[in-house]
Amino acid sequence: MVVSFLPMKDAARTSVVSSKWRQGWASYPWLTLNSETMLGTEKGNVACASEVEQNKYKMKFIENVHAVMRQHQGFGVDEFLLEFGLGDKDAHHIDNWVALAASMRMKRLVIDLSGLSLESKIYPEKYALSLQLLDDISTIKHLHILQLSNLSLKPLDDFRGFVKLTMLELQLVDVEEGDLESLLCKCPALERLALNACGPFMSLRIGHELSRLEHLCLGDGTLVEKLQIEAMNLRTISHSYNVREIIVRKDSQISEVTADMNIPPRTQVGNGYKDTLQYMFTGLPSALPCIQKVSLNIWEDIQTMEVPKCVSRFMNLRHLTLSMYLSVHWKFDILRLVHLLQAAPFLEYFELTIDELLLPLYDEDLIPSFPRWPHNHLKTASFQGFVGNNDLIALAIYILKNAESLELMTVQTTHECHLMVAEELLRGEDPRSVLNIL
Repeated sequence: MVVSFLPMKDAARTSVVSSKWRQGWASYPWLTLNSETMLGTEKGNVACASEVEQNKYKMKFIENVHAVMRQHQGFGVDEFLLEFGLGDKDAHHIDNWVALAASMRMKRLVIDLSGLSLESKIYPEKYALSLQLLDDISTIKHLHILQLSNLSLKPLDDFRGFVKLTMLELQLVDVEEGDLESLLCKCPALERLALNACGPFMSLRIGHELSRLEHLCLGDGTLVEKLQIEAMNLRTISHSYNVREIIVRKDSQISEVTADMNIPPRTQVGNGYKDTLQYMFTGLPSALPCIQKVSLNIWEDIQTMEVPKCVSRFMNLRHLTLSMYLSVHWKFDILRLVHLLQAAPFLEYFELTIDELLLPLYDEDLIPSFPRWPHNHLKTASFQGFVGNNDLIALAIYILKNAESLELMTVQTTHECHLMVAEELLRGEDPRSVLNIL
């Protein structure tokens, strides 16, 4: 027990004290094999080294890992982490370590083979992991978390799957969509699935076999033309603009969506959507009727036609968070957000974060106004990075005038001049004293 509280390097040193202490090291529960524990240097130092120096690092790393694996008997290992820049040429070493790790009854397995010399001009071929190496009865029964990075997966063939796996994270992993779907079907206890920089997938099915899946993350670089969701208990989805189309079953219970719509100029969003708000109005309501919380990251230089006014699109939406990158040289009509608010009649929380380089300052005579439109359920509004811009001022005034149940509006400014503008133009619209200007 004493040994288990020590850093791995110190735990290994205790093995020379006596045979009993050697037994303590042999059952050390957290095996972390990376540049710090095996080489005594940081990962960045290895990545910044020349190719010659990096090869020396790699040879020493492999030698030290073999020594550790010989000394450790594999008893009581909870976590096994292999983190170093290795490739297909090192496959025989990695296969050996993975096979040994499979017999350790570990609960968490991390294989991260990222790490490339900055001077390298040729990307090495990725190591191809055979999941059959993990098809050990002790692994199948005990593994809860599997995280793989910068490798490829061989065809599954007769792989039996992981009956206790609750979290699967793949990053920069080359895998055929058929093999991925087959793997998912063999992980019935899965609760969280994250795919980052994987694919492309023409069609990805999240089947009904994943009856416990609650969280799905499709990160930047994961291109999915058609995402079909059949998992009954899925609650949250996080995705980027690379997900073209989402199809869910009619009784879907998905209530939260986080979308990073970090869109390059002149790129279409989703299935023909030309900007984020068109995606909001056209894509989300029909695909996800039960949605209660939406968080969007907007960064685009596109402006489509006016969004049609509609008050019944998001009947369940309660929480809306928008993060926007804006510049005077970019086209985005902030006031279109008014129509988005009107499309969510039961909205309770609204937050807008502005990350701007330069926006034109206000001209008091040109501040737009809107007809009255009551928002009876909106209780909290927040503006982060507020600047003295006509459209932003008009949006804030619109909320102050129409949110009859508003309890707090926070306006956090970026500069003293914006603070003065906010005080002058917004304070007079706040008879209930719910405004907090920072």
